[in-house]
Amino acid sequence: MIVCICNNVNSETISSAIGMGATTVQTVREATGAASCCGKCQFKVHRLIQNHVVDTNLLIQHSAKQGQLNSAHSEISYQI
Repeated sequence: MIVCICNNVNSETISSAIGMGATTVQTVREATGAASCCGKCQFKVHRLIQNHVVDTNLLIQHSAKQGQLNSAHSEISYQI
């Protein structure tokens, strides 16, 4: 999906920049050119950043829970 019409920047390009460490609209702008002309897409860029942060936090929480479950399972197995 095209996010920035002015510079023809799509959501995949923005997501890739976010995945490579761009965590603000400014850093996404520098990496992709999105939101550097009229600015109308800056809210969409910000939303993509926020969605990435939420997804990453959910993944971390899930991984932590899995780690706790694995530790508990190992502890139970060890006790048996």
